[in-house]
Amino acid sequence: MSGNEREGMLSLKGIMLSVLTILVLALSSQRAIAADPKQIYDQATNALYNLDFSTAERSYETLTHDYPENPDYWNALASAVWLKITFDQQKLNIESFAGSSLGTKDSRDTVNPVDEKRLRDTLAIAIQKADAILSKNPNDIQALYAKGISNGTLASFEATAKRSYVAAHSKARIAKDLHERVLKLDPSFNDARMAIGAYDYVVGVIPGFVRFVLSPFGVRSAGKDIGIQELETAAAKGKKASTDAKMILTVVYTREKQYEKAIELFEELHTRYPGNFLMELAEGSVYGKMQKYADAERVYQDVLSQIRAKKNGYDRLRQARVLYALGTNAVDGQQFDKASEAFKQVISANDGTANEKGRSYLWLGKLFDSMKDRGKALEQYDALLALNCSADLKAEAQRYKRRPYGE
Repeated sequence: MSGNEREGMLSLKGIMLSVLTILVLALSSQRAIAADPKQIYDQATNALYNLDFSTAERSYETLTHDYPENPDYWNALASAVWLKITFDQQKLNIESFAGSSLGTKDSRDTVNPVDEKRLRDTLAIAIQKADAILSKNPNDIQALYAKGISNGTLASFEATAKRSYVAAHSKARIAKDLHERVLKLDPSFNDARMAIGAYDYVVGVIPGFVRFVLSPFGVRSAGKDIGIQELETAAAKGKKASTDAKMILTVVYTREKQYEKAIELFEELHTRYPGNFLMELAEGSVYGKMQKYADAERVYQDVLSQIRAKKNGYDRLRQARVLYALGTNAVDGQQFDKASEAFKQVISANDGTANEKGRSYLWLGKLFDSMKDRGKALEQYDALLALNCSADLKAEAQRYKRRPYGE
């Protein structure tokens, strides 16, 4: 081999080594980026707010595996599990929290025991990790905050999923006390105001007699107005809890009939999390409460178009659910032809539940009765009775069979 050939080979080896070195560094850099806990946490949280529960849980599990002593990651995993349970129970919607009782006619109270155990075990670990930090420094603000979040999640689970309100209050009170300690140590820690504000608002809207009966359990608050102020501060100035505070405020504003404020938050949150179809459905519902039926129809039609286009993950949402909302909105707006068309689409939809189809038949029967077309009205009531739907719907159909709607 000549000297030039040898130099050429050495140059080629040098180039190959350089390329391999760059490749290794690039791959190492990618692994470092992928392993960055903040990036993983942010991506998981974004997935969670876009209702992608599986992705969120997997990412949070990665964090609990890689950083097992950090209670924040265990809390995040627990939140994902709790929200998935609530979603499966069909309680994760504005209607479930806007009325006098929790849930809707379509909600379920059953909880998979495996999911419940996983949630409780995960929160127990979060509290254990926070306590381990507090045993060394009782005034560790982050650990106090994390322990408060754990109890707050337990309170939310007990209230929403289990309807165990005494247990929920007990945990919510612990969360409030812990976060009040946080604020005494650091008044600028505005994230802590969310749990305090939520507690004060919820207790503030409980009827006075009920509060009197529950007073032995320590059910007292600064009042709902103070609660709203605390939530607004957490939403505006919080670093970790800002989005959660805004989501709670959408419910609060809806209950307080501050609909414009609720709409503003729905639009902000949905712009940020376009896969969260629950935000858009809630916006349509609130427009209906404002008697802005054309705006509500526009929102529901947009939801349907995204379902059909399989855009932003909307194909996870059943068309029949949206069509039924479109129908009832048209009834409220006295657009009966549109209502009839929507209810007929619910009945023919492949993804409609028996109760949705039953309610649609019931509405069609009432609409025909209103038009004095008794024969067609009876056809709708009979079709409902042939379904395997709720006993309440069947009882209502039987009532209208005996006596026409509106008489």
